[in-house]
Amino acid sequence: MELISSLLILLDVHLNSKEAVIEKLADLLEENSRLNDRDRYIHDVFEREDIVSTFVGDMIVIPHAITDGVKIASLLYIRLKEPVDWNEDDQAKYILGIAVPADNVNNQHLMILSSVAKKLLDDTIKNKLFTSTSKEEILAALLE
Repeated sequence: MELISSLLILLDVHLNSKEAVIEKLADLLEENSRLNDRDRYIHDVFEREDIVSTFVGDMIVIPHAITDGVKIASLLYIRLKEPVDWNEDDQAKYILGIAVPADNVNNQHLMILSSVAKKLLDDTIKNKLFTSTSKEEILAALLE
């Protein structure tokens, strides 16, 4: 199964909190049969956030977890209509979620995180994430 598909991309949705964003990530994973345990996934993402915020600048966050709650490694993208408070000083509008099974085969988590970070350094890709109305265009940018 692919790491990401158009089914794991949501554009211009209204969510009103960090909690709602993480629950929506879990919903997308669950709807696409990529979770073993929804509550475990949510818990582990929040636990990771408690260690250090996944805010990376430009209203971009990369919430992620390596957890036995995940069945299939996945990359998700959600673009919000309005930013939400992510932590005390930062707001998030562009969410790149990463979910990796606990066995983390071939250090998949780090490979996905590294790939996403490199893409965010490319202004053309970042602009597509920020403005495109096409899930397919965003999918192509994330798969480049």
